[in-house]
Amino acid sequence: MSRSRLRTSAIGLVACSFLLLAAGIPSCSGNVNTAPGVSTVSRTATRPAATATRTLAPTPRPTDTPPVQPTRTEPSASKGPAATARVVRVIDGDTIVVEIKGQTYRLRYIGIDTPEPDQPFGREATERNAELVSGRIVELEKDVSEVDRYGRLLRYVWIGNLMVNRELVCQGYATVATYPPDVKYQDIFLQCEREAREAGRGFWGAQPIPASPQTGDCPYIGNRNTKVLHYAWCSSVAQMKPSNRVCFATKEEALVQGYRPCKNCRP
Repeated sequence: MSRSRLRTSAIGLVACSFLLLAAGIPSCSGNVNTAPGVSTVSRTATRPAATATRTLAPTPRPTDTPPVQPTRTEPSASKGPAATARVVRVIDGDTIVVEIKGQTYRLRYIGIDTPEPDQPFGREATERNAELVSGRIVELEKDVSEVDRYGRLLRYVWIGNLMVNRELVCQGYATVATYPPDVKYQDIFLQCEREAREAGRGFWGAQPIPASPQTGDCPYIGNRNTKVLHYAWCSSVAQMKPSNRVCFATKEEALVQGYRPCKNCRP
């Protein structure tokens, strides 16, 4: 081989080795050339780190809930449609005279009964009614009936949000007297009567004082024919024939003889 050819081959081999060494690939002879003092980097696959996963708590299974039983709510007095009137006269504890559009009418309170003016506590009931309504502008709420058998208007009487019928019962000046079909507020009146009796309000808190010879010294009067027992001030006593009246000092005495309590005055 000529000298010039050897020189060219040597130069080419050196250039090739230099380029391959710089790229980090095997040499022209197929061996890996490593620079002196430099360790060979091992290209091993790196195992990916375990990814933290969020563990969800199991969704609680709804339990069987027993059905809610309906609860009984106490009735509340909510005023219905009402007409405006002016009270021109108070007759007794449950009867008044009103003026409506220039016309006057007698009006009986629905659902209650008070002693007559000449009966025990009759005067007190009349005075209390007068304190509430005399000369006042009131609202009159109808139930079902327009008038009673005497031609008197039947109404619930309101002053603002206060129902006079209810107030007289709650204060112990009236008892509940229910006459269907006018029973809208019957439950409210009965509740008020129980509270008044338990608290000793009005005539529930004192022994009746005789106001007329009809009752004498008897706190209880029984009807000999009907076997019904009344308080001496009950309006039914005034309508009873004197020959049918039986005097009792105690309620127990009357019950032993077969008398039953009046549904209106409830002795």
